[in-house]
Amino acid sequence: MRKRILVLSAAAAIALTAAMVWGLSRGRQVTPIPNDTRIAVNFLLGTCQGSAHNLPAVAELARQQNWISMLDPAFPENDPLKVVGMWRVNQNGLSYVVTTGTGPNNHTACQVQFDDPKPGRDHFLAAVSDALMLKIVGDFPGPDWHMEMYQIKNLAPNNVVLLFVSSSDGAVYHASVMGN
Repeated sequence: MRKRILVLSAAAAIALTAAMVWGLSRGRQVTPIPNDTRIAVNFLLGTCQGSAHNLPAVAELARQQNWISMLDPAFPENDPLKVVGMWRVNQNGLSYVVTTGTGPNNHTACQVQFDDPKPGRDHFLAAVSDALMLKIVGDFPGPDWHMEMYQIKNLAPNNVVLLFVSSSDGAVYHASVMGN
């Protein structure tokens, strides 16, 4: 399960919806971002933004804030994708699962899985775009899932990527900050 979460996050990609881009470029008023979505994005960025090349920082945050570990030390991690930390977090009335891991060539990932209420895709992307400068690098729409990927331009080094996956109804299930 943990490996599946990390693999899904590694496959995820980020893109702007045509409606959002068209609306902003035409000067249309965009609806305000719901508070739950802002809280979820703030949690994601506060947890993972600086972790692309420093996964121990997430583990230290988990220790400081007494997050509940979900890792089973008896479970062997022999695959190329290795989960190094997994925690259940309840904060500000919302619940998350935070997972950190490494992959081939020292690629790292910090993923946040959103429990209900899940952020809406358009509002989520708008809130992230308020905080980060993003450049689209991949967009993979499917019949049931939409995977999107952006390079984060205002984080050093420049090889940090934001990934997120939403369902066909627009609910964001998880987002990752990945480095290589």
